[in-house]
Amino acid sequence: MSPRLLGAAVAILAAAPSLSLHAIFTGGQTTGLRAGQVLHATVRDGGGQGIRSVCWEPAPIDRPACGPARTGAPARAGVQRVVVTLSDASTLTRSVRIGRPARRFGGRTMAPARITCARAGLYRDYDRRRRRSTGLIRRLPRGTRVGVSDRVAPGRVFTWHYATAQGGVALERCARPGL
Repeated sequence: MSPRLLGAAVAILAAAPSLSLHAIFTGGQTTGLRAGQVLHATVRDGGGQGIRSVCWEPAPIDRPACGPARTGAPARAGVQRVVVTLSDASTLTRSVRIGRPARRFGGRTMAPARITCARAGLYRDYDRRRRRSTGLIRRLPRGTRVGVSDRVAPGRVFTWHYATAQGGVALERCARPGL
């Protein structure tokens, strides 16, 4: 192969699009992923191609299997396969091994949970001076599936509403760990 052809082939391979998955709110964690952790699908070197759809196999918690959302939380341990369709109809596929869900709040990874209070509030922020949550985003009825990560104040935890992909602050006593 001539040096010019070799150089062209290397340039094409270097610019080939790739798909990566990382857990959000963890500083880019790509290994040791667990069920219930919200993952983000990122396309690198897409050459200007937009993302038409992202398909998750199996479907993520409380989200459709396919859609425009780039985030999803694996519903169980095992292999999670993600297929991204670009605007030119080409596809990128990535499979990752997913571990068992975290069982406690406040650890290194988001723990899946269910709301146990009749109507828990999901709030934008927690005011430390007034010691109360502020800016109601929505009410979460009993049984709603959420992801809980760290404690932001005594009795308050960062909570991710899987169905709407909204994050906020909620009362820790209103969430019970478990899928």
